[in-house]
Amino acid sequence: MEAFVTPEIEWSALAPIGVVVATALLTLVLELFLPPTRRTPLIAVGLLGLALAAYFQVAIWQGAVVTFGAMVVADSLGAVLGLAVLGATALTLLVSEDYLQARGLRYGEFYPLVLFASAGALAMLTTTNLMVMFIGLEMLSLALYVLSGLSRTEARSEESALKYFLLGAFASAFLLYGIALLYGAQGTVDIRAVALSTEEASTGALLMASAILILIGLAFKASLVPFHLWTPDVYQGAPTVATAYMSAVAKVAAFGVLIRITLSVAPALELWGALLWWLSMLSMIVGNAAALVQRDAKRMLAYSSVAHAGYLTVGLVSANATGVAGMIYYLVAYSLMTVGAFAVLSLMARAGDATTVDALQGLYRRSPFAAHAMAILLLSLAGIPPTAGFWGKWYLFFAAVEANQWLLASVLALTSVVGAAYYLRLVFSLYAEPRMPTVAWRVPAPVSAALLACALGLIGLGVLPTSLTDAARHAARQVMVELPADAPSDAQARK
Repeated sequence: MEAFVTPEIEWSALAPIGVVVATALLTLVLELFLPPTRRTPLIAVGLLGLALAAYFQVAIWQGAVVTFGAMVVADSLGAVLGLAVLGATALTLLVSEDYLQARGLRYGEFYPLVLFASAGALAMLTTTNLMVMFIGLEMLSLALYVLSGLSRTEARSEESALKYFLLGAFASAFLLYGIALLYGAQGTVDIRAVALSTEEASTGALLMASAILILIGLAFKASLVPFHLWTPDVYQGAPTVATAYMSAVAKVAAFGVLIRITLSVAPALELWGALLWWLSMLSMIVGNAAALVQRDAKRMLAYSSVAHAGYLTVGLVSANATGVAGMIYYLVAYSLMTVGAFAVLSLMARAGDATTVDALQGLYRRSPFAAHAMAILLLSLAGIPPTAGFWGKWYLFFAAVEANQWLLASVLALTSVVGAAYYLRLVFSLYAEPRMPTVAWRVPAPVSAALLACALGLIGLGVLPTSLTDAARHAARQVMVELPADAPSDAQARK
């Protein structure tokens, strides 16, 4: 299906982003008039705004409109992944209030920051213009830097925010310089026009250099090896609810951009595919090997996220419809898995317990519901049927086989077995006898609703995967439509 380019301004394409930004501004103003102990109205306003944004996102689901001078693309890829962003944001708001109050983090800025970050992620997903994408990335990143250091009295939180900010600034510089070189090579920053690159040696060198720099910037945000070193420290040091949010939304946004870029440059630049191959291979091996020896659950999930980034990159290397559809499916499932897992860890932190693997032992004795939910989430992360995690890995494995990437498919299968080892070890620990006497604690209703949504969503998508795969395949077919050979670049259009 080819995108419909309209010369008129289609404001409906920007409706989800506009609603989220307006909701963020409303919560920012409303927070001024509320006492520090009463933040429930902010959550209610945030959830209503997210629901309205989701309505507009669904309304453009089947569309493929390019508007605002080709700077905004409203298509199924942006719609599906945008709904994943909105869903992860809503789940984060549900689990945040009780945790923030219990930890003494009564900062009303948390809610508008999360919403502004979501607006940035949506902007990244609804454009093929790299400058618009960069603005969305910075909007997302700046909010995440502040959220990482929200626990101002903890040195570990401040350290994580500083590391994230400094490394993120370097990554942004690489990305921006890569965009500048791309403009020098192509006369455009629209990734749909990259296929029109000439065969001149100078332009080819510029295109190659720009691709490397852009990939470095996006690989940092996606936590791909060797640009992952910030991940364990930031995940462990940041407030747990902030970790839950960034682990899902940042990955969805980064891989959404990578899908569009890969499908544009892969036919014209073999180096891009070769670099992705190595990034995928290293991320799967290093991420799982490092997670296997971790004793802190947050660090374990951090290295696990590196491994999952490697799995997702297999779909990019395959560069076929099965791989793209598998990535879309897996990103939605991963959002549920990671937000739910960190929500359980936020309960541990709220109750005064550590988030170490040993502290999770005997969780069933303290809260059977939290233990059952965590078990389902871990089984899905491990790829055990009938959860959605199994189908996500299966689609990516099949995409690699379809693309004759046998070594990559073999490493995906073998490292998944390694990943299952530490996930299942933690599942068994949840139901083991605790080492010390424990006190039962109650799971707040909003957190229970969020965990129930994550667990049921993963089981539902696992039992009936076609409910999402059909939409993922439609989005994959739509985004893989090639740019017409005679389509002009920005520079040609100006002439």
